[in-house]
Amino acid sequence: MTGVTLTAASDTRAPVLRHTLATQRRSLAVWAVAVAALIGLYAALWPSVRGNTGWRQLFDTLPKGYRALFTVGGNIDLSSPAGYLGVELLAFMGPTLIAVYAIGTGSSGIAGEESQGTLELVLSTPITRGRVLIERFGALAAGLAVLGAAQTAALLGFSAALGMGLDPVRIVAAGAALALFGLFTGSVALAVGAATGRPGPARATAALLAVAAYLINALAQLTSVLGPARPLSPFYLLLGNNPLANGLRVGPALAVAGVSVLLVGLGAVLLERRDLT
Repeated sequence: MTGVTLTAASDTRAPVLRHTLATQRRSLAVWAVAVAALIGLYAALWPSVRGNTGWRQLFDTLPKGYRALFTVGGNIDLSSPAGYLGVELLAFMGPTLIAVYAIGTGSSGIAGEESQGTLELVLSTPITRGRVLIERFGALAAGLAVLGAAQTAALLGFSAALGMGLDPVRIVAAGAALALFGLFTGSVALAVGAATGRPGPARATAALLAVAAYLINALAQLTSVLGPARPLSPFYLLLGNNPLANGLRVGPALAVAGVSVLLVGLGAVLLERRDLT
């Protein structure tokens, strides 16, 4: 079915990209709803948190290691909506949700189809292996853009409805930061899958690097040994300054995007060299 569809679309622009997005549209819609629902949950809790000093006092009594693990910078600010959502949304659940989507999508892009025996159908069309990988990367990026847009729309809507007063520009920055974190993790899964043809190692490697990025950002606050490694963590580069409160750091964001592209380029080279017969 895939091969027939792509053959029929081989004279159009980006047939693999278009076909991938078409087949993923329902699942992507579910993911977008899940992202919006998560934000709605946190936004609905804001009125009960606002002005509650007990949360801050409780947080200050927790061990420093715990505080580092569940905040991007080791500090908590529940006095503002941006500070509250920075802790609740951007420090853990948001990156986790976006990474799960990206890793699943990336690992299925090449390795998933190869393990199911359908990649041969795609490659039997007049499309090069590298182009297939690049268009799958494009589909990954497009899906993440949709989820980033869903987050942005939800934050704008709930901010207006609940009088949270969030800055629209920084709302967009937060959506972009999470999408770029997903792009990094998804690119790892896509590249490893292209190099090995095995979805298991692709998912495991991407998950390991995502967890490592998170832990390096957290543990670097506790020990000077990891201090030099913190600027290498995509989690720190994108989310370490709470973009919902302080905006997106453009230079680091471009660096993470560039690394993602390089990973896919490396995956394309390795895919071309593999014997798939």
